[in-house]
Amino acid sequence: MKDGLKILLSTYWSSVGWKDGTISKEDFECAKKEGFMFDYPSYETHEQTLEKVKKILEKINPIDVANAFLYSLSTRKLEYRSILGSYYYAISIPDHKLENEKPNHCYLCGWRAWNKMPSEYELKNDGLNVLNFKRYKFGGIRHTEVNYALFDMEQFLKLPKVIPTDEDKIILSKILDCVNKLESNDKVGKLRDLILKEKIFKCNKDEVSVLLDILGICGILASKEFPCYEDKFVNEYERSPIEYKNDFEYPVNRWKASDGINYKKFEKVFNYKI
Repeated sequence: MKDGLKILLSTYWSSVGWKDGTISKEDFECAKKEGFMFDYPSYETHEQTLEKVKKILEKINPIDVANAFLYSLSTRKLEYRSILGSYYYAISIPDHKLENEKPNHCYLCGWRAWNKMPSEYELKNDGLNVLNFKRYKFGGIRHTEVNYALFDMEQFLKLPKVIPTDEDKIILSKILDCVNKLESNDKVGKLRDLILKEKIFKCNKDEVSVLLDILGICGILASKEFPCYEDKFVNEYERSPIEYKNDFEYPVNRWKASDGINYKKFEKVFNYKI
């Protein structure tokens, strides 16, 4: 019998990079049966989506979220890493209504309407399957889009709970210690490069980029001027980096080494001190 996870990963990725999402009906049904692939989602309003977010947040223990992120560091099980960004983004979303000119997109929370009549391209590349691929391949990418955050939380509740080891905590400490080795004006790209150079744990460039995005979202790598969403929720217009080539997410895309590490946020998120 084919492996559902392998089918998911091979649908969107090969040795030379991205693929177009083409999949046979047999493989799709196999991966769907094992819970790795899904039918294109039904249309839901902005209000319905936010209501689902509120309800699912009540089911999630932040200690389990922190444990999952830590556990992912030594195991490289990236599906456990993603939840930290999604949870801390979702829990910070303020009550609001859709008041945009485009009724299918909210520029505050990032909600986008699923198409009621999706095209062939959307069926392959704009549904839940590509979101799940990014969870397993990179540790997530769209944490600050509410559709992804909701899906990520739903999938997280299906995963077995895990307990991190001392090794996991040591890895995270070494990652953050790299901040102290930077020049004051160095930005997050330099931090990523140093983490890779230090060979602290098994990872690649994309994985480290996402990891640093997540540490920014939960406030550990953020600045007073550009804090995390919990402290100041900003819309999509305010999240872009200053530099054109900066491909990190807000707020770590505005962070500098001189901003340092927010130890109060660290203790709040992980429930221990470093």
